[in-house]
Amino acid sequence: MKKIDNISERYRKYLLQIVFEEQMYYTVSGADFSDQETDKLLVDADGNILLFSLPADLLSVILKGTSFFDNGILQEWAREINGIEESYAVINLDLLGQNNFYLNDVDLLKSIYDTLGIVEDYANQINDERLLALLEKDILLQFKDDLASYFIWSENKAFKTFVHVDALLLLLKEIHTKLKERLNIYQ
Repeated sequence: MKKIDNISERYRKYLLQIVFEEQMYYTVSGADFSDQETDKLLVDADGNILLFSLPADLLSVILKGTSFFDNGILQEWAREINGIEESYAVINLDLLGQNNFYLNDVDLLKSIYDTLGIVEDYANQINDERLLALLEKDILLQFKDDLASYFIWSENKAFKTFVHVDALLLLLKEIHTKLKERLNIYQ
């Protein structure tokens, strides 16, 4: 197991590389032990997701800050991963704004599934009713259920979904647009 994985699992804090508008940014997600281990992302005072161009900038802000989720443990994590630039996971927000995608691209489907999981954690964290309403639409719930079943039971079979792909793409774009409004790129 890589060093970043060991540290991340110990603290349950994860350095995420975020792809947004074809640029790479960094943030952190993890369990908030002071709030029933709820999964959270690093947000500003207005509830916007904080994104940083470099991991070092992210860690510097965490080490100086006092108002982040699970702050004491988050700072211990930041001290321990300081100097490690390898992310735990890549979350590609651009996937949600695509005009099309191929249902036979398993890596793409896994990335979409992971990205939606992070978006759902964020929407729950700040209780964004508009974003939660989009994430709870039947078409998206069915798609995520189809993906989960596929990843568990696929046995090398092709992915199948009965959702209308064009309607799904429109919904994902709407989620992307709402999310775009909630990003704070730290300069």
